[in-house]
Amino acid sequence: MCRITTSTVAVTVGGDSTNINEVQFIEIRNWQLKMVRNINLQHECIGIAYHQYHLYVASGTALYRHTLNGNLVRTLYDDPSGKKTGDPARV
Repeated sequence: MCRITTSTVAVTVGGDSTNINEVQFIEIRNWQLKMVRNINLQHECIGIAYHQYHLYVASGTALYRHTLNGNLVRTLYDDPSGKKTGDPARV
C-alpha cells in the first residue's frame, strides 16, 4: 500500500496463488473507505510505491513503472531466472 494523496491510497491485489493482478485506489469519504477505481495489470503485483505521478509496482522478479492510469512506462528491472527477489534459495 502507498499514499497517493492525503485521502487516497493505492493497494496491490494479487499474488502467486491468484489470477488477480490489480491496483485498487481507495479514498476516505465521509469517514468511510471507498474503492474508487482499479487498474488491471499484466504482471503479478506484490508491492507498490508512488513518486512524482508514477506507480512503481513490484512483481517479485521485476519492477515496473506505470502511470496512474495503469499504462506501462517501462520495466526498470527484470530477473530472467524467474527466481523471486529476496528468496533465500536464490543465494
